[in-house]
Amino acid sequence: MKSKRKSSSTTQSILPWLWVLAVLAVAFGFLAWMGKLIGVRSFAFAFQLHFVLMAVASTSDQALAPQLCSERFRIRPGELTLYRRIGVNGFMRLLQRIGWTRAVMDKNVFDGTRATLPSYEKATRHGENCHTWLFIAVLFPIAWVAFQGWWDAVLWMGSMNIVFHAYPICLQRTQRARLQRLLEMKPNRSR
Repeated sequence: MKSKRKSSSTTQSILPWLWVLAVLAVAFGFLAWMGKLIGVRSFAFAFQLHFVLMAVASTSDQALAPQLCSERFRIRPGELTLYRRIGVNGFMRLLQRIGWTRAVMDKNVFDGTRATLPSYEKATRHGENCHTWLFIAVLFPIAWVAFQGWWDAVLWMGSMNIVFHAYPICLQRTQRARLQRLLEMKPNRSR
């Protein structure tokens, strides 16, 4: 009986990883095809690279469901001042103006009530985690195109890496700091 349970739990722990590997294989196949079709040095390829990898990261995050309680998610003193100086609040307003925040908002995660603040805070950790891994992952194709001497591709991929991943990491951390302050406040029960 124990061996049956052990093999069942082993299978359950392997399945998410197999799913992630399958998604990665499809994504890399698609990106290789796009690279041949439109060229690795193009703006369009850099854009596709980031959005395909974002889909992979989101799918992987859902499949693997990491706990995300490590020390790296703690907001340190002075971080928010730095983020304000580099324009993260302006970036947030830009995302609101173009409708991005409304398009990606999940009402199950945050419906505007105090009751969903903890799930929203947790979602900022998942968002930060995905964007962090994506930022790191994109450094590899950037290094490869730099090695090839394709500086136009370095410019496209690198600038998009900052806009699509570095700024969202800072934005998730800014949001989490605000949410943590709200969670620490006692709700007003006088109503």
